[in-house]
Parts: sequence; structure tokens; C-alpha cells
Amino acid sequence: MTIGPEQPDEELKPESIQTEIGQIARGAGLGLGGNLFYYFINFLFGILVARRIGAEAFGIYTLGVTAVTLLARIAVMGLDRGSLRYVSINRKERNGEAMWQVIWTSVGLGMAASLLMAAALAFYPRFFLRLFHWHDKLDLLWLFPIFALALPAMTLAKIGISGTQAFRTVRYRALIPNFIQPSVKLLTTLALLTVLGYGALAPTLGFVLAQILGGALSIYFLWRLASAIARSRVRWEPGLMSELMRYSLPLLLSSVLMYLNGRTEIMVLGIYNQANASGIYNAALRLAGLSLLVLTAFNAIFAPLIADLHHRAQMKHLDALFKLVTRWVIIVAMPIFLVQMLFPHQLIGLFGKDFSSGALALRLLSIGTLINFCTGSVGIMLLMSGHSGVVMINSIITVAIALALDFMLIRFFGITGAAIAGMISAALINLINLGEVWYLLRIHPYNRRTLRPFIAAMPALAGGWLWARWMPVQGVMGLMIASAVVGLIYLIGLQILGWSEDDRMMMAALKKRFLRLAGR
Repeated sequence: MTIGPEQPDEELKPESIQTEIGQIARGAGLGLGGNLFYYFINFLFGILVARRIGAEAFGIYTLGVTAVTLLARIAVMGLDRGSLRYVSINRKERNGEAMWQVIWTSVGLGMAASLLMAAALAFYPRFFLRLFHWHDKLDLLWLFPIFALALPAMTLAKIGISGTQAFRTVRYRALIPNFIQPSVKLLTTLALLTVLGYGALAPTLGFVLAQILGGALSIYFLWRLASAIARSRVRWEPGLMSELMRYSLPLLLSSVLMYLNGRTEIMVLGIYNQANASGIYNAALRLAGLSLLVLTAFNAIFAPLIADLHHRAQMKHLDALFKLVTRWVIIVAMPIFLVQMLFPHQLIGLFGKDFSSGALALRLLSIGTLINFCTGSVGIMLLMSGHSGVVMINSIITVAIALALDFMLIRFFGITGAAIAGMISAALINLINLGEVWYLLRIHPYNRRTLRPFIAAMPALAGGWLWARWMPVQGVMGLMIASAVVGLIYLIGLQILGWSEDDRMMMAALKKRFLRLAGR
């Protein structure tokens, strides 16, 4: 159901959205903690595994993960976002039968499609090598059937976790994909490396086992949450099913294209026989994406609020929350970006000497990430307000441009060309989304208070640059101390600039959440 946008003619008082601010702060606090743990474990996984198996084997593993993740996105058919939107709406309206219809439809169709995809990958691996033009990556011929075991579980996990978010909780998102799966992958891989030797097989098996466990847990917790609202009774309404599919199917293509938009460079590097460059680029991409953990933490709890407020035509509330969420994403993510720009050689060097050539790529990709988090939740705003067709068109245009840039630049400039292409495509999609949110909904994520983190970042950037000139940053401890100095200068700048009333509400709610997590 699409509600016409209402122009927010004046800013709401913070008290009128205090409940939503508390929900966002609690969810974002838990989500950010989970995201940071996920990143730390994956970062540790990358360092420990890449150092043991080398850049080339790590590149082969990266290509396999890229392929199976792409196929899982196809199998999901956009039903993860569809279940998030429609379960959220029907839960709020206490329509248990419609809610269960959305859940069973999403799980059933996703499972059927994923089993077909898994069978194709397992029995016809050579076809996929030709499809991706990875003709010389023969190790993938026997790794693809192993990766195929994870495909149904990955599909169920995406649908299941999105379904749990519809209940305005990120607890299970933090628990399963952010804690359990990366921990199992890391521990299993390290154990298997001692038995199987230093090749791509051990991390592949670790990845598969983690996905199977995550898929089973995701569906279990979705079923438990839904059962607390209503019993599993379904009165099939053809209108609801067709509405769900009309919304979700355009997201099949856009989801695949959005994933490719961040991975086309890895695939094209593989086409040009640069498996080691694929591993280095993947390491730089992981580091550059650290600040996006903040955005995804806020989006996870903001998404069901968007769907509900838009459905009820509460556009003034949505506009006020959009501005607040964007400002806080920038506030929290900015010091991460500063460290990436100031100390790229030290960061990429954590993966080993083989990865030192990725420092410039890290800087370029971080600039693209800056534009991403500075535009706020524009992508999820379009999705949760029902404009899935617009998102699909955006994705087609962006990936077409990304592929054109990849083939033009990677052939001549290698990993640096890949990073330039990634930076441009990331900036392009988010700026397009920003313009469309204003055009379609007549809201935007900025006000004068949005400038504060940028002003505070200036002395922090200068201080970090001077620190690096006077005291060369060496080793992990040197990097940690330099990063702490940059962060401290940034926080002092924010404190001098002052906080608004809604900022103080957000800080109070975040403090309460972290104290609760700490058991105090």
C-alpha cells in the first residue's frame, strides 16, 4: 500500500519522537556492538587465514564466496525485504493470519529456489566458471559443490533474520550473523587448517558449516517470535501474495545488482587472471566497509519504523527521525573514516606483506564509503516506502556503469583501477537515492546540525597528520595510540560545538543500552 508523501513544513519537537528515539538508540546500540564483533572476528579471520594460505589461495576462496553469495541473493528473490516490510505492517495491525502467510510464502519460495540453485552449482561447476569467465580457476571446480551446501541455509538466514527485524528487535541479527556465524567460521577454519593443510578447502568448509547453523537458528527464532503474536494459522489471500511478489520480485534483480556493485571489481580482477589482486582488493574493501557497520546498525532498527510510519502517513515524524539517524551515523562513523585516510598503509599491512599494495585502494574505497554513510538511510528509505521498482532501476544503471569502469580501468591500472571504479559507483548510487528520496517523499536527511561532525573532523584530521609526521606510526600498538589521539580530538571538537536536545536523548538512550549490556 503506497501513501502519498506529506511535506514536512516544520520540525517536530524532540519530545514527540522520544519513544522512537529510544527504540532506535537501543536497537542501534545492540546492532553496532554486534556489527563491531562481526567485523573484528572477520578481520581476525582475514588476517589469520590470509597469512597462512597466502594471497592467491585467499583470492580463490574470495571468488567462491562471491559466487555462492550472488546465487543466494537470486534465490531469495527479494523476499527478505518483502517479509521485513509486510510482516512489520501486519504485526503492527495485529493481523496474525496475514503475517503468517507472508512468512510461509517467503520461506517456501526461497527454499525451493535455493535448492535448484544449489543443485546447479554442485553438478555443473564448469558452467559457472565459464559464466564468470574464471577459466583458469580450476580449484573452484571441486570447491563449488562444497559451497553449494551452504546455499539453502544462506537463503533461509536472509529471510529469517529480516523477518525477526520486523518485530523491532535486532537481538537475533546481532546473535546469529554477527556473533555465532563468524565465530564458528573462524574456529572451524583454524582447526581444519591444522588437519587439511594451508589451502582454500579449510576456509570453505568453515564458511559452509557456519551458514548451515545460521540458517537453522534464523528460522527457529522467526517462528518463535511470530508464534508469540498469533498461532500459525494462514487464511490464504491471493491479493496479499500478489502484493508481496510485486514488491519483492523487482528486488531480486536490485539485490543481485547491489551486491555486484560492491563485487564486480573482484570478479573482473579474476577475469584478468589476478587472483592475488582479488584477495588484496577484498581486504581493502573489508577495511573500507568498517564505517558502514554504523549505518547498517541504525538501518536494522530504523527499517521497520520507516515501513510503519510511511504506511500510517506520519511523514513529519519520519522526516525528523531521518535527520537524527543520519546525523548520528555520521557522528559515529566519521572517526573511522579519518583513521582510514590517515593510516592506510598500517591498516592494510595487518593482513601481511603480500597486501601492502592495497593502501591506495583502501583510501579510494573509503572516500566512496564516506559518501555512502553521509547520505544516511536513503536506500532503505526507498525500499521500506514501497519504491522497490525505483531501487531496481537504480541498481541496473549503477552496475552497468560499474562494469564499464571496471573493464576500462582494471585492465590498465589493476587494483587501483578497481578501487576508482568502486569509489565512483558507490558514490553514484547513493547520490541518486538521495535525490529520489527528496523527489518521491519530499524529505531529506540534513539540517544545520549535520555540519557539526564535519567541523569537528577538521582539527582531528590535522592532529592525526601532525602526529604521523612527528611520531611515525608503527605496529599494532602505534596504530591504536594514533587512532585514539584522532578520536579524542574529534570528541573534544564535538563537545565544544555542543549537543541538541534530541542528541542528548539519543546519548541517554545509548548510555542506558550499553550499561544494560555491561550488566550494570
